[in-house]
Amino acid sequence: MKRRLLASTIVAGWAALGTQVTAHGLPPSGVAPRSSCAGLTGLTLPNTQILSATQKSGYCNVIGIINKRTSTQDPDHFTYGIGFALNLPNTWHGRFEMMGGGGTDGSLQADPQGAAGVELGQGWAVAADDGGHEDSANNMVGGYQDDDANAGGSAHFAIDAQARRDYGYNGIEKTATISKQIIAYFYGFETVYSYIMGCSNGGRDAMVASQRSPWLFDGVISQNPGFNLPQAALAEAWNEQVLGKLATSTDINGQPFIPDTFPQQDLQVASAAILSACDALDGLVDGIIDNYHACTARKVFPALASYTCGTGSHGSTPHGGSCLTSAQVDALKTIYAGPVNSKGQRLYSNWFWDAGIWTPPTAPGAGWGFWNVVTAPVPGVNTAINLTLGAGAIPMIFQTPPVVTPVNGANGQEAFVFRFNFDTDAPKIFTKTQAYPESAMDFMAAVSTDLRPFRARGGKLIVSSSVNDGIFSGASIARWYRKMNQSMDGRATDFARLFMVPNMAHCGGGAATTSFATNELSAITDWVEKGIAPERIVAANTNTTSPYPTGGVFDPRIAMNFPAGGTRPLCVYPKIPAYKGSGMTNDAANFACVDPGFKPGGDHDFHDDDDDGRGQNAQ
Repeated sequence: MKRRLLASTIVAGWAALGTQVTAHGLPPSGVAPRSSCAGLTGLTLPNTQILSATQKSGYCNVIGIINKRTSTQDPDHFTYGIGFALNLPNTWHGRFEMMGGGGTDGSLQADPQGAAGVELGQGWAVAADDGGHEDSANNMVGGYQDDDANAGGSAHFAIDAQARRDYGYNGIEKTATISKQIIAYFYGFETVYSYIMGCSNGGRDAMVASQRSPWLFDGVISQNPGFNLPQAALAEAWNEQVLGKLATSTDINGQPFIPDTFPQQDLQVASAAILSACDALDGLVDGIIDNYHACTARKVFPALASYTCGTGSHGSTPHGGSCLTSAQVDALKTIYAGPVNSKGQRLYSNWFWDAGIWTPPTAPGAGWGFWNVVTAPVPGVNTAINLTLGAGAIPMIFQTPPVVTPVNGANGQEAFVFRFNFDTDAPKIFTKTQAYPESAMDFMAAVSTDLRPFRARGGKLIVSSSVNDGIFSGASIARWYRKMNQSMDGRATDFARLFMVPNMAHCGGGAATTSFATNELSAITDWVEKGIAPERIVAANTNTTSPYPTGGVFDPRIAMNFPAGGTRPLCVYPKIPAYKGSGMTNDAANFACVDPGFKPGGDHDFHDDDDDGRGQNAQ
């Protein structure tokens, strides 16, 4: 209601000045600045320094710092602050977007164009922040750096409790608030519609904002959200320890060398096995498992047995591209069941079985292999993201108090991951101390299912997620959505909609229809500003030919029916795309969104559990 009143007030203000406005408060001809760009450097704002304001082609680029300080808690006494950038178009159309961050942040997008890449060009004001710390000595926010290779590396900032809060939630809230004040000064009008859009940690930023600061944004797009990052981090350690048992050598830090445990040809076999069990469940053999809820362990395990070297029907040569060893199959079963403690109590979600476990070379992306096995092969070096980015975050950010280790060495971050104790270390994501009064779950997670404040003020939420992207469980976000729907009296679709994307790697890529960001943007603006809720979002596939081989371990129908160079619909969960029976399989018009009849519990693997994540059946 407050937003509607504000929009009405702005419309009245424009009308009083003789400016024509649309029914939704957006002037069709836009608004020009009422002051010079350079003049913004003299603007006085609470706890904020404007470092530069530079006129560029078509917009004003503002860079500043909020709450700059010298840490007394950090033994290095580093400088901290929320670095931000704001681009203000020469002709503004009333919209503001906050871009979510990524990874552990620490790097400012100094020239933000918009999360979909088109917003600034369409007359939006666009802002970004660095999460309250800086990893680069040559950054645009004053030249300070918050890294210490001997004490946490790029995650060193987590030694400071305020920096943890800034990273978790405060950076987005403060940047959005200050940005709106600058917008009001620059144009002489308040923002009409506010949005946030981001992927991964940026998707978490978006979900956190809808739950913690429901007044900030009218529209929220959360892509592949790390909404439960502390518990997902437990799965990172779990997966690497499981794979570590397959390792036959050690890396430069004396830890299990993971790249040889699942070479690309083995991930390809795993993908083929999963497809052989589940691809036809949606009515079309095309390399995409749309009916992912029906793809249960009961269906997949016999297929894996068929592809097991020596005992199955696909050969007996390990790593030869046609079968998996029994140890590899056991490892996959253990990983996909999710981490547990010694009592067998679940610590994070289980996972959907999905063909995206293999990312074809012609459809690159940060898929399962990138996170768990290897990114770029380097002799003797583990480059899996879980053992680089994850290995820094697990001890520093997701343990309270932080466990300060050097980046490398026999007792470094990697060693912490392989020695992680799921009985004694896992509960520390909930720990609070006097020096760190907020646990990792407090300042990082966005697991609340009570979105009544966001719904009450008219907010709209679109979540899109890979069915299984290698770092965040698709089953986890689907479970959260079902629980949230229950909390919202079965009316979640009134204001929040989830879209699942099979095969997609983390934040895009993979053998999937992954190009849909601009369509998401159109969907959220239509929903917020026109009241038109999205029933489907059309996604495009940029592969001109099928990334699947035409033969070998894959069903030949896959290459024939894969939607190369075409489109497919993403459907409102729990609906799935179903082929109508005629027409090109790479045309979204030939697919309907249907209810697959999924019911939690029963014979399905993905149950709704009443758990808080403290060692039972977690999200």
